[in-house]
Amino acid sequence: MVAVLVILTFAVLVLIDIIVFNRSPKRAGNTRAMQVFNSKDTIMPREYYYSKGHTWVNLENESKARIGLDGFLLNSLGSVHPKNFVNVGTEVKKGDVLFESNVNHVNLRFRSPIHGTVTEVNNFDGSYKDPEKWCVCIKPVSMKEDLSNLISSSSATKWVKSEFRRLKDLLIYSSEPTGLATATMYDGGNIAEGAINYFDENVIKDFEELFLKV
Repeated sequence: MVAVLVILTFAVLVLIDIIVFNRSPKRAGNTRAMQVFNSKDTIMPREYYYSKGHTWVNLENESKARIGLDGFLLNSLGSVHPKNFVNVGTEVKKGDVLFESNVNHVNLRFRSPIHGTVTEVNNFDGSYKDPEKWCVCIKPVSMKEDLSNLISSSSATKWVKSEFRRLKDLLIYSSEPTGLATATMYDGGNIAEGAINYFDENVIKDFEELFLKV
């Protein structure tokens, strides 16, 4: 019985490596396009500020702030198909939902990192994959206070690396309930783009709770 359990555990870990962490030997040398982020993703534009919900703020002037999604989030989900945008003219508070998207038939909500009034929405067709493309434009009402609670570009690289480790934890524990894989996955392995799509509703909701709340 013990031998059977060991074999099953090993098989699960191999499956995690191949599907989620993209370490199949057949893909060696071609992992760059599949990983959640690489060194390029950690180079954040200096003029941007980042929220814990992985939305960014680009303050063009005192009355205009553009909001978008960062590269870590987009790579984790694979792509985003925005829908149900908040209406222009709506007053939003930090943490209010700006728009939604379906991921593996689960509805995820993306939240505002600042307070203000919505002045524009980028209601485009198709998927959203560009981490510098804006989604919503907001006229701030307490920008100085809001910026003090956001992550500066100078701190963003270190922060994203810690987020990558947290994502690994989520995927590992969600794939292997005993958590026996945890110690073996911190060897620099890559996570496949869109890895969250491999999981069920419970894991996707856990992802929203851990990574989309501001």
